[in-house]
Amino acid sequence: MKKLIAVSLIMAVMVAAGGCQTTGMVAKPTFLSPTPGLYVNGWPLFSVTYPKEWAVEQPLMPGMVLHTAAPRPSLPPSPSLVIAAFPNPGDVSGSASMVAMIFGQMGRKDVKVLYDKPSKLQDGTPAQEAEIEWVPPSGPKSNTFLLATQKDGIWIWVSMDHDQGMIADDLKRVAYSLNVPQGKQEPAKLPPDVREFLDKFCKDIDSGDAAKVMTNFSDRYLYNGMKKGDQELWLRYSPYSPLTAGVTANEVTVTMFEPQGDKAYLAGFYAGKLKSGDPSPTPPIADNQLIKENGEWKWYGNQR
Repeated sequence: MKKLIAVSLIMAVMVAAGGCQTTGMVAKPTFLSPTPGLYVNGWPLFSVTYPKEWAVEQPLMPGMVLHTAAPRPSLPPSPSLVIAAFPNPGDVSGSASMVAMIFGQMGRKDVKVLYDKPSKLQDGTPAQEAEIEWVPPSGPKSNTFLLATQKDGIWIWVSMDHDQGMIADDLKRVAYSLNVPQGKQEPAKLPPDVREFLDKFCKDIDSGDAAKVMTNFSDRYLYNGMKKGDQELWLRYSPYSPLTAGVTANEVTVTMFEPQGDKAYLAGFYAGKLKSGDPSPTPPIADNQLIKENGEWKWYGNQR
């Protein structure tokens, strides 16, 4: 694959989804083909089903790919389903302790891991199951059921939150609807001008010049409420940005490509090296779009 210069968490907000086919499932990602009660991720390919009447919320944190919950009259939505996908080379048996730590950092009190044990998905794929009890800053005691597995260096977390005691079997079945097809997603063929845009974008990142990097973004860019100016602030000051994270060279693999008029959707992943020479994490290319403006491709975000 052609070498590209790109980086860490910025990859989670830079590119988008298309159609795909691997062993066990044929589907288009939810970003391209929304279906009530079904979430399909672009890369790595996986799916989760949930009650059709649940409302989809905006993801709250980086790495989250879905947040959906059951509406309740005069009460906060609950139960809720959160799906996250992010690079981690470690064993998923450490997921529960990591979630407990995150909960503590979020201000949740009396966080307790009630159990943490090995499990399997419906097709036999190894997984880890845990339940965590916690108390929010305001509100009743709640529980989180966590199901974790790994595919291609990506941790996939499916969690169910509820404030009615231990998570019931019907909600656990929602988590266990997780389907992670085995097999490799093959690279997609890109039009030359898209390849050229990715080359330019990554070289601009490698230059370390934030202003130059931002020339690759449309003025209409919008990603989960983040506008172009917000993206530039993140790029300049976040410890996870490509200008500060220490990733110097990457290889990008695009596994899906679907043009739609003046926009294009991609999915795939990055792999590269840190300045130290060690391999960098392999983050997925998150839901995003390119838009062609005045004959040039620009990042457009995940707006519809």
